[in-house]
Amino acid sequence: MARRLLPDTLFGRLFVATVGVIGAMLLVFILLIVRERRELALLDSGAGSSANTIAETSQYLAGLSREERDDARMKLREQRLTPDDVRPPPPRIQDEERAALERAFAAHLQRHLGSEYKVSTGPPRARRSEVIPLHALRRDLPPPDGPPPPGIIRRDRVFDVTVTFPDGDKAIFRTFAPRSGPRLPRQIFLELGFLAIALGVVLYAMTRTITRPLGDLARAADAVGRGASGTPLKETGAREIRRATRAFNSMQERLRRYLDSRTQVLAAMSHDLRTPLTRLRLRVESIDDDQLRQRLVEDLDEMSSMIRGALGVFRGLNDDEAAVPVDIDALALELQRQHAELGGEVSIVGSARAPYVAKPLALKRCLGNLVQNAIRHGVRATIQIEDGSQLIVRILDEGPGIPEDMLEKVFEPFFRLEHSRNRDTGGTGLGLSIARDIAQAHGGSLSLHNRQNGGLEARLTLPREGIST
Repeated sequence: MARRLLPDTLFGRLFVATVGVIGAMLLVFILLIVRERRELALLDSGAGSSANTIAETSQYLAGLSREERDDARMKLREQRLTPDDVRPPPPRIQDEERAALERAFAAHLQRHLGSEYKVSTGPPRARRSEVIPLHALRRDLPPPDGPPPPGIIRRDRVFDVTVTFPDGDKAIFRTFAPRSGPRLPRQIFLELGFLAIALGVVLYAMTRTITRPLGDLARAADAVGRGASGTPLKETGAREIRRATRAFNSMQERLRRYLDSRTQVLAAMSHDLRTPLTRLRLRVESIDDDQLRQRLVEDLDEMSSMIRGALGVFRGLNDDEAAVPVDIDALALELQRQHAELGGEVSIVGSARAPYVAKPLALKRCLGNLVQNAIRHGVRATIQIEDGSQLIVRILDEGPGIPEDMLEKVFEPFFRLEHSRNRDTGGTGLGLSIARDIAQAHGGSLSLHNRQNGGLEARLTLPREGIST
């Protein structure tokens, strides 16, 4: 439940946590103000005088012997010790307010007496003969809708204060719950509200400043994972974030140099191999045995095709093609038309709700390889398009399928599953490998699945946010 309430982003969690701490501090601040005002109201009311009277009387009684203390208690019960400052009684009091005021009264009295005495408060349950009254009480109180006469305290405000002396003896005093004091002025809440808004704006700006470099780093890492060659990130933010950005920039540069050098090596090898391959082809043409000559020509063609395919793989990994919105429906229609001209049968089911941001030539090559495989091995192909939170393109064929344990292995470069597919396939075994590389460069995935009623499904799943341009 807590995870559902928390935002998913680091910025959101930091902001909520900081605002929560500030809010808790403001709440504690308000509670301290309320308690302080209650203490001030207590000292400023007749109850403050009552507390002082109880403290002085308790200290006086504690200094007497047991016999003298009993005599003094009897005399005090016959008197009415009334504070100097008797104010008109306040209105009826709620139980929660009464308890809070009693606690404040007891705390004030305890501080006045010291830790040797024990102070407790409670409803007036003791008999009158057992208590020392501090105020005049009257049984026949006026009706609730009429104001009480001066000097009379409502029964709902009366409570007993029990003071335990250091020797264990006790004295019970009867007094009344003091006024709670005036309510907090609305101005305080307005000022606290403006303060909370100002702090929220400052915290929002600070949290955004702290987390923005992390967001930039995450987007750059995602772009590199998709094959985009981005510019080095600016090293900003806290020291740890600057170190992470510096390490990422260094890694990105090393990766780019590695891919460039590998592509250059293969390009040089391809160029250097063309001359000996051409010489071999000329020499093969001079062979009189037609059957032998044909087999050698096929081997040479296969070697040339493998070299071109390998170069195509690495060109695809290091391609600088820009990402633009691509009309998926138009791309499917173009593939259908091209294969129809070659005698292939392609049908289209579904449509995309919006263009997809992608590298158009790379995406066309990916889908073209899948459609070509479906026609070559399964007679006809069906392109199914599903567009929602993700763009899913399924290429279905009606061929023999692939053994389950080989569904991943066929993505390896130069791997050809001749024994389970038509032997007259041609190709170099790079089509699926190139298609998966292109899918992953777009932040998506490519997988193969055997269909329940026969045939193979190539499922291309692409995230709807597309790739960085």
